[in-house]
Amino acid sequence: MRGTSAASLHEVVRDAETSFRGSAVPLEQTADELFSVARAIDDSNQLIRLLSDGGRPADVKRAAAQELFGSRVSAPVLAIVLDVVAHRWSQQVDIIDALERLGFVALLTRAENEGHLERVEEELFQLSRLIETTPALSTVLDDARERPLERAAIINRLLVGKVDPVTLRLARQAVTRSEDVRPARRVLDLAEFASERRRRLLAVVSTARPLSPAQTERLSAVLTRIYGRAVQINSEITPDVVGGLRIQVGDDLFDATVLARLAKARERVAS
Repeated sequence: MRGTSAASLHEVVRDAETSFRGSAVPLEQTADELFSVARAIDDSNQLIRLLSDGGRPADVKRAAAQELFGSRVSAPVLAIVLDVVAHRWSQQVDIIDALERLGFVALLTRAENEGHLERVEEELFQLSRLIETTPALSTVLDDARERPLERAAIINRLLVGKVDPVTLRLARQAVTRSEDVRPARRVLDLAEFASERRRRLLAVVSTARPLSPAQTERLSAVLTRIYGRAVQINSEITPDVVGGLRIQVGDDLFDATVLARLAKARERVAS
């Protein structure tokens, strides 16, 4: 999000986090209710237009949300929803993204409270790599794009009993949302968000052979100096990386593989 939506998201997340700390409602229930509200709004063109209309008075939007969701969600979640619809959003989809992000925050707060946040981050990263590198899994998730229950069932079969319950809930939501972003990317975005919650950047490092602990530590130190904050290294073995390494930090790509250097050499010769 950018501009108005980014400012609104910052405000609603800040206010919701205060609510999460003092709420008697379990955070997993809070997340489920926020996800259900997001789905209900997303499924109705009329509703999303009404609640995201920046030209409509906030009181009118709050009243509509109160009538629609007042009996369907807990009081703390209703208060969050009313806060979200009262804010201004640049695009219609941003209100859906905001409600979903608040659900993610609720779940990650639970993991943080239980000391499981690092585990959840790592499990999300590994799941994103698994989807990305397993054509059959990626294909079946893509084919079930319009069948969210089928996607959820696939994730359940894959993860139940093997990962933290928070990871499972996050992964299910990530793959069941109907949008153009592919499931592997959605799950990786969540891993990066979890990393941000730990006040670390997430660096995906691709190498042909595993890095030693000493190499990982040195690389983390270098990236920490570059970005001015702690960097979490997640390594993956990629056969097409011939020597060197490829590092992805958010939108930044550092490609120091042999093939990349050869390609640059060819470009210089050709020019």
